[in-house]
Amino acid sequence: MFWDKKCKNCGNKVDRKWIFCPYCSSPLKEIKEKDIFQEVDKEFRQIDKMVEAKIPKFILKPPLKAKGFGITITMDNISPPKINVRTYGEPKHHSKYEEKPVRVPKVTEEPETKIQRIQNKQIITLNLPDVKNLDDIEIRQLQQSIEIKAFAGDKAYFKLIPVPSNATINNEFKDGVLKIEIVK
Repeated sequence: MFWDKKCKNCGNKVDRKWIFCPYCSSPLKEIKEKDIFQEVDKEFRQIDKMVEAKIPKFILKPPLKAKGFGITITMDNISPPKINVRTYGEPKHHSKYEEKPVRVPKVTEEPETKIQRIQNKQIITLNLPDVKNLDDIEIRQLQQSIEIKAFAGDKAYFKLIPVPSNATINNEFKDGVLKIEIVK
């Protein structure tokens, strides 16, 4: 019949859809590499779609009263990743120190200070007259120093003391005197 096709190499009848002869493995059509790669790529895309449809997508949502943020990253093999950042509630910046209301004194002074060295200890005594209790004193350990703020009514005392970064700091407040012990 006129629609039958024969292999040019062995002469056997072959189907027009076939690319290779099943008898002698000779190519029946001119093969273009580009076509093969396009077919393979097309099949991979179909497999990806089938796999994506079977995998559930989870988005973790924080409890209702949570504060912070959530990050969702979605991607496929064709386009670049998509990143979505959402905030929940009022995000709080975590700090080593709790934020206190800002006090604005009329006068700021440097307190009278004595420093004693005893072996591997350094004892610093600060006179803070009119300061009532330890709640009126802020001590912050910075990377290589400690910052001391003390408040007595409209008056403030401020002192910055250099300290090694690996030092242990202890303090005690009694009768208007702050004693800081720094152990290296």
